[in-house]
Amino acid sequence: MSDTDAQPDEIQEILRLATALAEQFLQSEAEESARPERLKALISAAQFLHDHDVAWPTVLREAVGKAVERMEAVSGR
Repeated sequence: MSDTDAQPDEIQEILRLATALAEQFLQSEAEESARPERLKALISAAQFLHDHDVAWPTVLREAVGKAVERMEAVSGR
């Protein structure tokens, strides 16, 4: 099955996992211990949901926003 064939149950599971990742990322960000692999997984989940026109949960929007801020700070923007 390709990504374009995602079923509603699969989308719900990805939403659940993306929410958990976002919560973990925000917690680790507060502790200044966010790991690159967690950030990569978070961005991948967000991209998958975007590609399937699925609205992001609030916590995912917040986490992605923090991730963007962090990347901009590292790149000197």
